[in-house]
Amino acid sequence: MSDVQIRRALIAVYDKTGVADFAKALVEEFGVEIISTGGTASHLKDAGVPVTLVEELTGFPEMLDGRVKTLHPKVHAAILADRDNPEHMRQLEGQGIKPIDMVVVNLYPFEETISKPDCAFEDAIEMIDIGGPCLLRAAAKNHKHVMVISKPRNYDNTLYYMRHREDEPGWLDLFESGAFGAFWETTAYDAQISTWLSGCQHDGEPFVRVHRFWSADRLRYGENPHQRAESLYIYEDPQLGKLTSADMAGESAANMSFNNFVDADAAFELCAELTREYSRPSTVLQHCSVFIKHTNACGVGVAGDPVESYRRAYLGDPKAAMGGILAVNFDVDSAFAERVMESLQQWGRDAGAGAFFAEVWIAPSFDEAAVEIIRTKKNWGERVRLMMVDDMNEPPPKDELAFKRIAGGMLMQTRDAIGLNENQWQVVTDRTPTDQEMADLRLAWLVCKHTKSNAVSLCKEGMLIGNGAGQMSRVMSCRIATWLAKENGHEAKLRGSVAASDAFFPFRDGPDFLADAGVTAIIQPGGSKRDEETIAACNERDIAMIFTATRHFRH
Repeated sequence: MSDVQIRRALIAVYDKTGVADFAKALVEEFGVEIISTGGTASHLKDAGVPVTLVEELTGFPEMLDGRVKTLHPKVHAAILADRDNPEHMRQLEGQGIKPIDMVVVNLYPFEETISKPDCAFEDAIEMIDIGGPCLLRAAAKNHKHVMVISKPRNYDNTLYYMRHREDEPGWLDLFESGAFGAFWETTAYDAQISTWLSGCQHDGEPFVRVHRFWSADRLRYGENPHQRAESLYIYEDPQLGKLTSADMAGESAANMSFNNFVDADAAFELCAELTREYSRPSTVLQHCSVFIKHTNACGVGVAGDPVESYRRAYLGDPKAAMGGILAVNFDVDSAFAERVMESLQQWGRDAGAGAFFAEVWIAPSFDEAAVEIIRTKKNWGERVRLMMVDDMNEPPPKDELAFKRIAGGMLMQTRDAIGLNENQWQVVTDRTPTDQEMADLRLAWLVCKHTKSNAVSLCKEGMLIGNGAGQMSRVMSCRIATWLAKENGHEAKLRGSVAASDAFFPFRDGPDFLADAGVTAIIQPGGSKRDEETIAACNERDIAMIFTATRHFRH
């Protein structure tokens, strides 16, 4: 492979970005003969690049409105011939065929075409490239002897290694990486077409979906130490990679475990949703701090001051926060880092080990001084992974899908993108929530949405004071939420607190229990056969209640 000489290059591209400069360099610096087709040939000629037309090479004209251009033995034999096989070379010589050493091809923009609202079936069909994928696959198959380039962004890198091939071992890698890139392109292209065609058969709803991922770092271990975590896989689409593309503050994602990522995702999703909802024009911008343990919130605080938001989150349940995941929606500077490092001294609540730390800390950014403080702090040091995720206020990708593995298959759904849809909320009791209750109901509803079902979340004055998660009965979630509030010193806060339930109360026992604990306002979806009983129970105790008409199960 090191002896490969690029003498002849076939260039046929739809996206002509940079191709003229690239071809000109091939000709002027390396004496490469350029073979091309149709629009690409015209583009290169206009730029002063000498071109041999494919029909001159094959002796056969383009036909069928360009559907057949390069599908000819004199093209594909020139690409596919094994230069180390004497019989292959003898056959080429017998047919007067010269080898082609480089193939530069990018494909018709099929996905872009079908995304247009006015795209007709016939328009989509004409954007199914035939010759391009054939050329890419042929060159990739014979990459021992043929360089293949499928993206304009690779032109400069290719020229660099051609100019320095004697001194750069990376020259050899271009052939293999180019082959991978070509098959990656054709795989995605075929997936786009098959997905679209499957939708054509089902009123636009495809029964085939293909998602591609890049393998990144191998993780420390799986959900349990005896399970191997093969790797972190990242969506090819960069807009879907907010957490997986986070800067690890100088670390590798390999320092993360499976559970670290799952918990970090829960912390990021809740903190990001709070950020979006508290950044709306109708609200006052709030600083948000979130502690997550085993994917559920154990501390949440919102406040105008970042330290106060953290204090509220930390004091929600300090024992649970110990060794958990911390997410904040503001840049971390040295002053804030100092306050977090001194949580025990500032606010007490010894977690039982005489120390306090977080496994992962997520923020838009950490300045260098903050990182130094965190890294040199006893019990924190290298134990905490710092993930920088930039702006948390960006909306999630439209129509993003969520997946869950089951035995023998995968379930798929759109993500739960509904937040504070207050235009659908309805006060169903005699009393309307006060302004303070309303503010806390909003927070409780968002926290509850991100808590495993069955879920009941208690909030007071911008703070999560108790979270009942993942129980088999809703009244038990109520019991756990109120017990945790008392256990963590929030018994006084229970009086006048609010509660959120992710689904309706099937009986009045849940609201009755919450009322006995001191809850004065409840938010829930409604929809139970016994809603009237629940409403009556709240009216009896002067509790305000809102029906949201939206359920937020989280399994």
